[in-house]
Amino acid sequence: MALGHRMRAVIGSVAAATALGALVAGCSLESPQAAEGDGQEVEVNAELRALLPGELRAESTRITVGTESGYPPFEYTNEAGRIVGFEIDLFDAASDRLGLKYTFHDMPWDSLIDELYASNVDVVAAAMSDTAERQVESDFVDYYNDSDAIMVPAGNPDGIKTLKDLCGRKVAVLGGTAVEDYTSQQSALIALNENECKAKPVTIMPFGTDADALAQVQAGKADAELTQWSTGAYNAKQVGSGDVFEVANTEVINPTPLGFRFLKGDVEMVRAYQASLQSLIDDGTYAEILEKHDLSVGALKTATVNNQNPQ
Repeated sequence: MALGHRMRAVIGSVAAATALGALVAGCSLESPQAAEGDGQEVEVNAELRALLPGELRAESTRITVGTESGYPPFEYTNEAGRIVGFEIDLFDAASDRLGLKYTFHDMPWDSLIDELYASNVDVVAAAMSDTAERQVESDFVDYYNDSDAIMVPAGNPDGIKTLKDLCGRKVAVLGGTAVEDYTSQQSALIALNENECKAKPVTIMPFGTDADALAQVQAGKADAELTQWSTGAYNAKQVGSGDVFEVANTEVINPTPLGFRFLKGDVEMVRAYQASLQSLIDDGTYAEILEKHDLSVGALKTATVNNQNPQ
């Protein structure tokens, strides 16, 4: 395995979103952040550590993790300029149990997979959906179940409630411009245009961060944003006084597991992190981290690999 190089997304205004972009730019491949979890005491488990590839068991070894920090409550930048959040805490606990050090590199969404394929990062931790398409060239260790949220201005002036209500509208989304960079939300909108919205297609507006996508709704440049439910619900509560945005849908849309993403065939790393995460589920640490971030609704009972129970 190559050990490569590997903003706060609550928006008060479009100007704040612009400032967020500057924060992301300042946290580049040349300025990695050391790991920062929630400080929970997690002891190293020797049996789990033995699952790691031999070259990763040296005390001086540090792997590199790619993330996109504009996605609370999973990962975001706090007032001190540190990347924090649910996924950060969870990855930190799983790594501590393995006795493995790591460094985060913050980068735009559409750079993450290229860096993984180039072995410049060893794993991606970015609230990434585990889909069949992505499993062709990647392996996932699943840690959470999430669904989608349609974010609209508070009061829902256009009366949007379902995906079909997005037909003929402008919808912002986190995503790239190449197929391999599509998020599951972006893919859902493309499928919508091929079916229910064929006569009145959705204008899909992809952006490099969720913060930038949501800012389009606030600025009136998009009618809605499609995002993960946990992030949407968080922003609806946190932005302004909770009176700027709302989640329009009441029914579950596109339930999908989220996972840490590894290169296909990186069997030992996948096995080690799956076993470590399962140990955190079994001893209650996982539940404590979920509760801290108000995410217990999406808890898994089993840490799956590629959305399947490990054999």
